[in-house]
Amino acid sequence: MKMSLKEKIYHKIPESKREGAVKAVHALRIAKNIICWSLIIVLVIIVIVSLMMRMRGETPAIFGYTLQRVSTGSMVPALEVGDVFLSKNVDDVNILAVGDIITYEGGANFDYKHVTHRVVAAPYKDDTGALVLRTKGDANNTEDPVLPAERVESKYIVKITFLTKLYEVFLSPWGLLIFVGLLLLVFFDELLNVVRILSGNYSDEDEEDINDIIARIQREDKEKALAEKKPEDENAD
Repeated sequence: MKMSLKEKIYHKIPESKREGAVKAVHALRIAKNIICWSLIIVLVIIVIVSLMMRMRGETPAIFGYTLQRVSTGSMVPALEVGDVFLSKNVDDVNILAVGDIITYEGGANFDYKHVTHRVVAAPYKDDTGALVLRTKGDANNTEDPVLPAERVESKYIVKITFLTKLYEVFLSPWGLLIFVGLLLLVFFDELLNVVRILSGNYSDEDEEDINDIIARIQREDKEKALAEKKPEDENAD
């Protein structure tokens, strides 16, 4: 009977270490399954929540914190194009001060896109009694139009350099290949089974658990030992 790959590997392990090796393989398999399914669940939740918020015209946020990416050079040198930064939702605009960097809904002047600029005039009431403030991009020569306080969304906290690098990597052609490679690595076992099925080399034994293989080999060893012992007993008689 031809041995499967799992059996060949098992036979090469010293007998004294087989039990520990089996436990380690079993633990690794459980850990891999937990990690894979956790990643899948988290990614699905993030995608669903992000899509729902985008459809409502909102910026996806978790516990009041938002990751944002700079798309223009209006805040150079503080923020370069492509930089990723963390911001916190602003519930009370009165906490804002001159020098703070905020993100707000730009209105018609900015094609209703989100704008991240620095506060140059802290919140104050205009002639009509409405609460407003003024902002300006560090690289711009002129201030932005007066900003109604209700359009303020979040306040800049910190730039996250490593995420900026990840964005640069995964948005590049090489990054796409790396991403696909990681997915293939995660589902390596499943892909092997698909290849076996397509190539016609798949059998039910390929799905046999390592514990089943061990039990079967031990049973075969006992049967072999009994078969060898029987002639010895007959000769003794």
